[in-house]
Amino acid sequence: MVKSLVPEVEKLDMSDISKWEWFKFKTRQIAVDTAMKFICLTLLIISGITDSRSEQYDVVGPADPVFVVAGEDVILPCSVKPSTSVVDMRVEWFRLDLKDSQVHLYDDHVDKYTDQSQFYRERTELNHQELQTGNTSLKLSSVRVSDEGLYKCFIQYKSWSDDATVNVKVEDRDQLLKTILPKAVTYLRTYKVGKDGFSSGCFYFEVQVKEQTQWYLGVTRESVNKKGLIRLRPDNGYWIVGRMYGEYHAYDSSVYSLSLSVDPQRVGVFVDYEKGLVCFYDVKSKSHIYSYTDQCFNEKLCPFVCLGYDNNGNSTPLIICDDYE
Repeated sequence: MVKSLVPEVEKLDMSDISKWEWFKFKTRQIAVDTAMKFICLTLLIISGITDSRSEQYDVVGPADPVFVVAGEDVILPCSVKPSTSVVDMRVEWFRLDLKDSQVHLYDDHVDKYTDQSQFYRERTELNHQELQTGNTSLKLSSVRVSDEGLYKCFIQYKSWSDDATVNVKVEDRDQLLKTILPKAVTYLRTYKVGKDGFSSGCFYFEVQVKEQTQWYLGVTRESVNKKGLIRLRPDNGYWIVGRMYGEYHAYDSSVYSLSLSVDPQRVGVFVDYEKGLVCFYDVKSKSHIYSYTDQCFNEKLCPFVCLGYDNNGNSTPLIICDDYE
C-alpha cells in the first residue's frame, strides 16, 4: 500500500515532489499528535491515581480536650489515617487564636524555626521516627497557662492537604491546689478510704512518711497483680510516688526524678476519678509534688502504701492518717 503511494523516481515532476513532501509532513504530524495524546492520557491517569490516593487519607486529632497541669509536658495527638509515611510531607502546627502563631514546622525533611513564635522556642518536638507511621503528634514541654487554646495540625503533600484541631486546657498548679484542699477536707470526713475502694467521684487521704527513708504510696487498681516483681507504673495499674536512697521519683511511663525543696513529713493524695487525675502534695508546705493527668480509670481504685524494708532503717508501718492537720 505504501509502495503505491510513492511515485517512481524517473517519473517525478515538480507537482509530484510537492505531494510527496506534503505526504511525509502529514505522516510525521499524525505520529507526533498520536504520541502527545498518549503522553497526556498517561499523565491524566497517573494524576487521577495520585489524587484518588490522597483523598483516601484523613488527618485525625482527639475528639475531647487535652488537659495538662502547668509546668508539665504534654503530647498533642495527631496522625494520618490510614497510617502512611509523612516523611516527605509538610507538617505545620499553629495556634488558631493568636497572630504570628506558628508553633512548629516540619518541611523538606527538617524542622524549621525561622517563623516559629517566640513563645514556643525550644519547647516543641516532633518525633521524626514516628513520622514514618503517620504520627505527627507534637510534644510541648514546660506548659504555661498561656498555652491554653486551639491548635491546628496542618499536613500537605502536593495538591492534597488536611488538618485537625486540638483543644488544650491548662490548669494552673497553684489554683489546682486551692481547689484540691477544700475538696480534700470534705471527702476525708465523709469517706473511709481503703475499706471498699471507689469507682466514681473524688477522694483524698494522707500518709505519714516522717523519718521514713524508703516508701511508695498512691493508688492502684483493685485487680492488680500483687505477686512477684512488679513495675509500679500506670500501665500495670499503679499511680504512685516514692522515695529511695534519699531521692524522690514518680513512676509514670518512665521514672521521673522529683526535685523537692524539703522532705515531706506527710503526703496528701487526691484523686478525681472522672477527670483521670491523681495529685500528690506536701501537706505541711502545701506544695505540689506530682500529678498524673488524663488517666483512664475503668475499675475500682484503692489506696496503696508500701515500705522498702530492704533499705529502710525505720520499719514502722506506713499508716493512712485518720486525722487532718
